[in-house]
Amino acid sequence: MNPLGIDSITRGIPAFDLDMNRLFPGNIDGNMTEYLAAGIMQDLKDSDVVIDIHASNIYLTEIPQIRINELHEDFLVPLAEKTNVDFIWVHGASTVLESTLAYALNSIGTPVLVVEMGVGMRITKSYGDQLVDGIFNLMREIGIWSGETKVPRKPIISRNEDDVSFLNAKKSGVFIPSVKHWEKLKKGQVIGKIVNPLEQEVLDEITSPIDGISIRIV
Repeated sequence: MNPLGIDSITRGIPAFDLDMNRLFPGNIDGNMTEYLAAGIMQDLKDSDVVIDIHASNIYLTEIPQIRINELHEDFLVPLAEKTNVDFIWVHGASTVLESTLAYALNSIGTPVLVVEMGVGMRITKSYGDQLVDGIFNLMREIGIWSGETKVPRKPIISRNEDDVSFLNAKKSGVFIPSVKHWEKLKKGQVIGKIVNPLEQEVLDEITSPIDGISIRIV
């Protein structure tokens, strides 16, 4: 979709400084970037299912997961369960970006699954292999693949906004994690420390507010 961005290792379109995934559904009579977005919509609108695969932020590691707008939950969750991901996150409509490819296509009835996994600007091979198994399983489920497939893992499905907690740093410094992503946590367990490396001082200690599993960590 954005070959110029791949060549320059940027998320945006070089020279235009635009994020391709904030331009949909585009405009066939618009400028070059709007025209590209509109053309992509035309190419994909009649698909049985679209899988929009993203690496995470360059500062984060995330387990393979699919994020679903609650408005499209009924027809997307059954598809997502076939993809071999670890986590399905059904979130509120208020957090949805309406100018994304996923929202634009889902709004016209074309199913889109948004996968987030790994680390930004990198390919995490183990996660890629896991998702490929899931894609073949989904293809078999919808009748476009007749070969062998692996039984997909059963994902955790979160529909309650209170199921997911975000922890943000209260102090500036270097974060040193004490746990890995996809690790079981107990309430009060130390997740990591923020330190001042110049003075060898611990500035803050981050603990888990609840029992759970870490799905994203720096």
